[in-house]
Amino acid sequence: MNVLRLALVLTLLGGPQALHMGPQDPNFTENLVNGNWFSIARASNEPKLLRTDSDTMFFIHKTHVTFKAMQFHVHRRIKGRCIPIVLTASKTRRKFQYVLKHAGHNTIFMEKADPHRFVTFCVRNRRHRKKTVIVDLLRHWSLAFGRILHPPSPHPDP
Repeated sequence: MNVLRLALVLTLLGGPQALHMGPQDPNFTENLVNGNWFSIARASNEPKLLRTDSDTMFFIHKTHVTFKAMQFHVHRRIKGRCIPIVLTASKTRRKFQYVLKHAGHNTIFMEKADPHRFVTFCVRNRRHRKKTVIVDLLRHWSLAFGRILHPPSPHPDP
């Protein structure tokens, strides 16, 4: 069911007329999404970006918001191994919008969020005169598997 919802969101956010309003709760601040998350679904208007060996195939496991940026702590599979990487996106003048220089020019929009349950990011990428859209749905770590879980250790046992 999440895949169907994500496909609908991708259709709505992928159009050139999408306004990217961000969370509508007036009390919501970006700092509320600090913490541990789990990537549960991803969709794109370019299917090859969803392949395992794609530049965009990484799994977000933590976000950290600062005054001028948002850090995404991710794991990316490289030659069969999960490598931890930190991607830093700079804030723009628009609320809930960030710019990331990685594999082209990326504009990241925080679309919808419930800080205790989920957050949705829409990434618009321009690379080689081609525009692509990726939508990521993240679930709060404690709800990822329907029970309370502890975040992964930064140093997994060998």
